[in-house]
Amino acid sequence: MEIFRPKEPGPETRRSPERAKEGDRRRGGWRDFRRAYPGFVFVLGIGLAAMVAVDGWLLVKREKYKHDVAQLRAHMTDAERQRTDAIVQSEQNKLRIAIELAKRQAKFDKRLHLNVSIDSSRMYLTREGALLREMPVQFGPERAAAESSATPPAAIPRGERTIADLSDSKIVLDGGAAILSSSAADLSSDTSSVPPGSLRISLDDMKAIMPNLSAGMKVYFY
Repeated sequence: MEIFRPKEPGPETRRSPERAKEGDRRRGGWRDFRRAYPGFVFVLGIGLAAMVAVDGWLLVKREKYKHDVAQLRAHMTDAERQRTDAIVQSEQNKLRIAIELAKRQAKFDKRLHLNVSIDSSRMYLTREGALLREMPVQFGPERAAAESSATPPAAIPRGERTIADLSDSKIVLDGGAAILSSSAADLSSDTSSVPPGSLRISLDDMKAIMPNLSAGMKVYFY
């Protein structure tokens, strides 16, 4: 019976004497890894530094906002503070009610309509609960009001909206928000900016749903 013996490594599998100083990359430590991949380590260091810088900037802004709020509240009377808290709570409750109402109406609306799920970044063309088309969506940023600018604030719509106007590449809603179409073949690869308060779908999706849309159709955001 022949006994199996492991094959001794030949000269072709051994490191040449002139490469002996390079070290063994398979069992090397951090120093060897850094010497073997200096470019990767450099890029990794830049990425970590950028993340730390962004986190630091966000913390500074957060503390600034907290300080500003505390100063504003310090100059209010007790009655003004109570009234402000009640207004904020009322507005939050109104938003929750509007979102829940939009979900309910979208579920039971028997007419053809569009649903936009903000959390999942999806838009749906539905009728009587039947899903006709599902589309990925990109949202533009929200723009807050500024005293030094005449530009009006812009927020992602919530609740029920109505289509006010249509074109081949644009759906305008009441209130000024718009659903735009992307010129890129793949929506995820489109890195161009979306106007504040608006949203964007692919050109293929826009062409597919456009024959089914009309002015006055409901669009539910939740």
